[in-house]
Amino acid sequence: MILSAINKKQTFAELINQANSMVTSVLHDPLKRSFNVMPSSLKYGFLRAGQIYELVVTMKNEDSIGQRVNIKPLSDSRITAKQVDTGAVAPGMTKKILVTIHAQEKGSIKETLHITTKADIFKIPIEAVILSSEDYDREMNEMQALNQGKTLTNSRVREKLNQSIQKGR
Repeated sequence: MILSAINKKQTFAELINQANSMVTSVLHDPLKRSFNVMPSSLKYGFLRAGQIYELVVTMKNEDSIGQRVNIKPLSDSRITAKQVDTGAVAPGMTKKILVTIHAQEKGSIKETLHITTKADIFKIPIEAVILSSEDYDREMNEMQALNQGKTLTNSRVREKLNQSIQKGR
């Protein structure tokens, strides 16, 4: 930066103003989030009534200071969300949030999990369909029939992987 300032024949004051404007733009950038949240949505799919299902939301602190994470209570009593470990999240560290569905009766779930930090509010949609045992078994049998004979892996990817292994030998 100093070398480019000398080449452009900038004064010291212009160089300081340029540096200050760069710092200010980074600090006030609304698109820079302080946490990286994975996954961005929770889609449970079909659930069997009478079972308990859990998914984990992982939040990584991308900021340079430690922060606290708060979870807003959910209005649907079938869903609970809790932090695995309590306390502040240090820079570069992760926090896990366990989202549990108690699938007692048939129905569908469409809810939004609100996670707040010092500067951001993360809204994570939760979707699930709870089926009776008979409907669940029928749905799984239909899915297996559709997938009969199909492999789950991509054949081109497998082919490229095998080629690279052969080249390595």
